[in-house]
Amino acid sequence: MKKIFLLIAVVTFTFTSNSQNLVELLQSQKSGHKITGSITGLKDSTVILAYYFGGKQYATDTAVVTNGEFTFEGEKELKGGMYLVVLSESRYFDIIVSEQHFSFTTKTDDLIGEMTFRNSKENTPFYEYLNFITQMQKDVTPIRKALETATGDTKNKLQEKAKEIDSKVKNYRSNFTKNNSDKFFTKIVNATTDPVIPESPLDSLGNPDKTFPYLFYKKHFWDNIDFSDERMLRTPIFYSKMDQYLDKLTVKHPDSINVSADVLVEHSRANSEIFQYVVSYITSTYERSKIMGMDAVFVHMVENYYITNQCDWVDSTQLVKIADRAQKIAPNLIGRKASEFLDFYGRPFMKDTLEKLHTLQEINADYTVLIFYGPTCGHCKKEIPKVKNDVDSLIDAGYNIKTFAVATEFDKTEWKKFINKQKIGDWTNVADINHDEEGNPVASSDWRDKYDIYSTPVIYLLDKEKKIIAKRITHTQIVEIISRLDVN
Repeated sequence: MKKIFLLIAVVTFTFTSNSQNLVELLQSQKSGHKITGSITGLKDSTVILAYYFGGKQYATDTAVVTNGEFTFEGEKELKGGMYLVVLSESRYFDIIVSEQHFSFTTKTDDLIGEMTFRNSKENTPFYEYLNFITQMQKDVTPIRKALETATGDTKNKLQEKAKEIDSKVKNYRSNFTKNNSDKFFTKIVNATTDPVIPESPLDSLGNPDKTFPYLFYKKHFWDNIDFSDERMLRTPIFYSKMDQYLDKLTVKHPDSINVSADVLVEHSRANSEIFQYVVSYITSTYERSKIMGMDAVFVHMVENYYITNQCDWVDSTQLVKIADRAQKIAPNLIGRKASEFLDFYGRPFMKDTLEKLHTLQEINADYTVLIFYGPTCGHCKKEIPKVKNDVDSLIDAGYNIKTFAVATEFDKTEWKKFINKQKIGDWTNVADINHDEEGNPVASSDWRDKYDIYSTPVIYLLDKEKKIIAKRITHTQIVEIISRLDVN
């Protein structure tokens, strides 16, 4: 009799196991995606399925709610990652999309606590984690509130309770990641775990090295991120970490950012989609940066990754445009020596109204304001007097500063009128005014490209060696920068 019961048990287990495997097999063979929701208490409306990407959320599907039920469905598979089910502007919840066909049920009065899933190995442990963390937050909130005014033994007891909860969370997290090592959410949990900083070594004076914690933290910042899994891009974590690394942990200087950018790019090579995102994001961000000098990062990215044929997602036409833009910026980066005005044979060509040749190098001053303007440019007519006033004020204050002014147009008569009207005759005023046999304007060199002149006015500030201190600045910034440099 015992053998019969044992046989029945084995058969039952095998049938149940095979049935489960069959369900999983059938689910995996379905095409597209189908996510069904049932929320008790949800009024008839429209809900949105959105995903995280690049610090923002993007809608990817909508569904009509009828009697609390709705379905997101499509012929294409959703890209894996963390998604939001948006019920209204202020009410939403997250789900993990790895499986393409699953369902969930919950209630409007407790979206997280009442959540259950079918056919989703990813979301069930995800919500177990969320419920635990939510409960721990509820437990610790009154303790933290009480600590604001607590003193003596009461404060010590409260601190012990807070530590107990913190220890409980750490233990739970550790066990969770071990027991769910095959789940995508575990990668998200790991990504939010900061590296443990060891005790600082002693410096030459026998004191703890104050720079060690920062240097160790930055070096190991990416240890817990799985760069091989492209789903990390569609979470709120990846962009946040990248922004923190480049903006908060890196000195705001192009050279430092270039080093951090290279470290991040090397990590991203583990996955082609992440590599594309990282390279594209850094390149476009620093091309558009309004912080002076950060275009050097853009040039660095183009020179090291684009023109070296590592960006296969960029077509040839776009690549030419990107490379051309970098080529125009490169000669006038902050810290580089300003390009001299020489023609293709190495001869100076900029002349004043009396046809006398002038060069930047002949300007003997601690500071040189290099300004490009158009004599008929309306904006220039407003800005040049302000530049004149501020430069004169600096000279009166004892600063050794001169102005090298380049007219960008080809009408000599208008140019002379402009100089007289604006009273800038004490500046070194030059222009490149030439015409071919048919009377068409001809430039003596590519100086407009070297100084990236596509509009006017444009102001550069040079030091004594004619190195670029600042560029594309306003008249007020001339005073601010020189005053700051003088203090330093």
